[in-house]
Amino acid sequence: MKHLYRAAAVCLIGVMVVGCGGKKGGPKGAPEGEAEQQKATSVYVENPTTGTIKNQYTYSGTIAPHQQVDVTSTVPGKVSAVYYDVGDYVSAGATLFQMDTASLQNSVKSAQAGLTSAQTALKQVNGGATQSQISSLQNAITNCENSVENAKTALDSAQVNLNKAQSDYDTNKQLFDVGGISQDALTNYENALTQAQNNYNNASVGLKSAEEALSQAQNNYNILVNQTINDNKETAQNAVNSASIALESAKKNLADATVKSPISGTVLECNVTAGATLAGGTPFVIIDQSTVDVEVNASEQIISALSVGSEAEITVSTLSSTFTGYVSEIAPGANTDGTYTVKLNIDNSDGKLKSGMSAKVAFNKEISTDALVLSRDCVLNDDGEYYVFVAEGDKAVKTQVAIGVDGGNEIEITSGISADDLVVTKGQTYLSDGDSLNVVSINGEDIVEKPKEESSSEGEKAPADKKDREGKAS
Repeated sequence: MKHLYRAAAVCLIGVMVVGCGGKKGGPKGAPEGEAEQQKATSVYVENPTTGTIKNQYTYSGTIAPHQQVDVTSTVPGKVSAVYYDVGDYVSAGATLFQMDTASLQNSVKSAQAGLTSAQTALKQVNGGATQSQISSLQNAITNCENSVENAKTALDSAQVNLNKAQSDYDTNKQLFDVGGISQDALTNYENALTQAQNNYNNASVGLKSAEEALSQAQNNYNILVNQTINDNKETAQNAVNSASIALESAKKNLADATVKSPISGTVLECNVTAGATLAGGTPFVIIDQSTVDVEVNASEQIISALSVGSEAEITVSTLSSTFTGYVSEIAPGANTDGTYTVKLNIDNSDGKLKSGMSAKVAFNKEISTDALVLSRDCVLNDDGEYYVFVAEGDKAVKTQVAIGVDGGNEIEITSGISADDLVVTKGQTYLSDGDSLNVVSINGEDIVEKPKEESSSEGEKAPADKKDREGKAS
């Protein structure tokens, strides 16, 4: 602070001296060199720094757990035990609380008995009276098949007899026509042919009847086996399936009575006690804070520079710490206010970040490394032309520069000066090109004036003092 007072005093003295002198040369009788020095502007100078500069967009958000689950029981009834409380850490699969299981165990036993009964009925579908019916129909089919074979044999024999009777009649008819036999003899052959034809017709009818009987026997068998038995079998199988489902449901209810945590995390809420009857509500709330999220509404000026996986600097003021976050979600469309919702994921393995903490999220739109950087106030602007004042000896040299990334408080200089130049950082707004300078601070270190007795007899600064100041500037 005393350095600032000294600098202010120097400026004030300079103003007072200029104000008191009526001419350019200063007060009457003052040496010309001293008058020139009195008009010099007191300034601070610094070398540009080299480092990383960022153009950032910053938004506010709130820390939230990456994962939060409500845990309840699908089984109503009485709670027999509770194993965790608020603030406790639980692993995935850990039992949070236990429901009473007496009635559930009885349900499992009953369902098991129902399944056993259905399985027994299924085994008996092809047994007992039904099997006897199948055997009877199989015998009927066999008998009909035998009858068909016998009828075929009879028909073949009748065919042979018919052929012989026809041949005998034809031969004797020729004899009758030449007077070889009597009418009575021919009549006997005619009667034999007629009888043979009748026998053949009867044998044909017998074969057809036997075949129809076989077809009916086979149909009766198919009805019993393919319909009656299969229907009974399907009914019995359906009963087994239903009983199996009922048993699985009963077992699931019994398993669900042991309520476990689906994730690893911390108990945020515990709303259940042993002995109480569970009736609605949320018994447990578990949050996973090994990673946390922060959600912000970003403007369209930065949204095009973001993608899933983009990094951001997360500052939490209550912790005085900065964390690295990664974009995990970007809304595909704008909100009603024109902003876009962006969610970021932050590693929180050390557990420092807590749900509900306020956070500042800074996105990098532009970044430059190994950049030549100056304080933003050093760089002046004249109709779009940027310039600085460089101290060369005790003169101010107006120097045009090109700028790069604007970091707000600091700005990148891409050309015009080097890291060795001493740039005026305070007092530059009062300067013009070529003005005399009184450098009172270099790179934050105040310059101590030499005692007057060390000055030359002509009232000017000793060369040694000037060299000393220039040495510090370099």
